Amino acid sequence: MLFLGISTWQPENSDKVIEHFKKLRPPAGVNIINQWVDISGGRYFLLYETDDPKAFAEFNLPWSDICLIESCPVMESTDFIKLMSQKGV
Repeated sequence: MLFLGISTWQPENSDKVIEHFKKLRPPAGVNIINQWVDISGGRYFLLYETDDPKAFAEFNLPWSDICLIESCPVMESTDFIKLMSQKGV
């Protein structure tokens, strides 16, 4: 399943966040597809895939001391439209 993670942090935590990013190694079961940084500051976007709830937690929880992390399941819009069409919506 695909997830879009959005991490936000306070400016005073920027140095800590940079250190975390330098050490970012996804656990087995998490595949990072792409990642982006908001160049105006304070946000990071991550598209990743996992079907393992333990790997999901292991990947996200270590950041909770310095970031607010929102991760939501996503799918490509064409796939979503196809799915909804099949459901009669």
